[in-house]
Amino acid sequence: MSASLLSRGENRRLAARPAKKPRTFDQWRSQPGRPIELEATDPQFPVLVVGAGPAGLAAMTALSQAGIAFEGVESHGQAGGIWDQSNPQSSVYDSLTTNTSRYTTHLGHPMPSEWPDFPPHRQAHSYLQGHAEHAGLIPRIRFHTLFKGAAKSPRGTWIAKLRTQDAAHSVTAEYRAIIVATGMHNKQNCIYPEALRYRAKICGVPVIHSADYRNPAPYAGKRVLVVGLGVSGTDIANEVSRVAQRTLLSFRSAPWFVPANVFGKPGDVAAIGRTAWLPFWIQRGAFRIIRAMTIGHPRRIGLPVPSHRLLDRFAVTDRGIVEALKTKRVIIRSEVAGIENGLVHFQDGQHKPEPIDAVIFATGYARNYPLLEGIDTDKRPLCDILPFLIFHPSEPGIAYMAETITATGCWPVFLEQGRAIAAYFLGEQRGRKNISEFNARRGLPSPDFKRKWYREADGFHVEVRTYTQALKKLTAWLQE
Repeated sequence: MSASLLSRGENRRLAARPAKKPRTFDQWRSQPGRPIELEATDPQFPVLVVGAGPAGLAAMTALSQAGIAFEGVESHGQAGGIWDQSNPQSSVYDSLTTNTSRYTTHLGHPMPSEWPDFPPHRQAHSYLQGHAEHAGLIPRIRFHTLFKGAAKSPRGTWIAKLRTQDAAHSVTAEYRAIIVATGMHNKQNCIYPEALRYRAKICGVPVIHSADYRNPAPYAGKRVLVVGLGVSGTDIANEVSRVAQRTLLSFRSAPWFVPANVFGKPGDVAAIGRTAWLPFWIQRGAFRIIRAMTIGHPRRIGLPVPSHRLLDRFAVTDRGIVEALKTKRVIIRSEVAGIENGLVHFQDGQHKPEPIDAVIFATGYARNYPLLEGIDTDKRPLCDILPFLIFHPSEPGIAYMAETITATGCWPVFLEQGRAIAAYFLGEQRGRKNISEFNARRGLPSPDFKRKWYREADGFHVEVRTYTQALKKLTAWLQE
């Protein structure tokens, strides 16, 4: 096997291996590895970190603390990613707060105690900008610089194409490795139901994605259809309904709603509190009781009982939508069947078509991970292809800061991901014996990070303690 690059066929064979997961990190480590030699990255060159949002800043922080040379690139003019509303790729609307509390949303040092439990986006951006400045990251980031792709050189380094926003052509720069930290919730990753989008447009009905929504002012006095019953869809429908003539909220499958606060504490704090290590059936039972006491039966708010059990998928936090549904400010409707002549038709056939003046698609975002050429993602989902959700399956010089879905904030998770990646590069430099052991297991299934949570959701939905503990064990092991 070539030490520099696996063949396309080998890459596909790695991706097609059986996906039976070991339960724990120790079981993962005890799996027999595959004898394979991968060429080490070259520490004479810096690591490139693409993106200066929470994930990119976490990666840079970990590299800096490990003493690994790096350079960051960011398409916008300052740090903060989508939390900087002036960023053209930002999907932040004016009233947005963090979905998770300040207690679990941080990069190693707490947000100010005088801030609200769920800080508004301007405070979140201020925190990120302050972290970048305090950690000394700003001078090491090339702003207004676009990452346009990369190719591996004959000697194993990575040649990245970079372009400043005012330049006509890309330039190249050589790097030891590349960490992709471009996030998921930005405008270039928007998912639309294209057929509905097309039908609305030809009817002359204005259409936007929730990523382009900023405030309810354009919808005053209008009949608005919001498609999508997730966090953004419920937030936007609730807000728009205060000024709109009529607000319809369409859904494909009903989620469970859970309260933002439990016994006076943010729900994410309760999720990782003293009950976190109880058996899962006790945790689920406790959350079911709390949800029933605070939210009530789904039919009270016009929804069917979800087809899955609580915690088998990600639950939607109630940030005002339950009251809006109970008072009929927001009207629930089934999945949209079509839009014709300015009328929206629904799949269940129980409600007559209704006229609409505008559509907001809160239909989510796609994960966009470059530099996976030759990996067949049709046979195995991406979450099963990336070791520990962050490493390339066959390229030591490529890593990803994958946004996980948890009951708590993902920013501390980014820190643990960054530390694991930094430990790998540092272990290479110091000749640690477990680096080759890790490489021999790149194509094997990662540990189970769910601990029975989110069993009907993809592998990026994890139980936060299980996942971060596995990352900490991996970091320590790579440094042995």
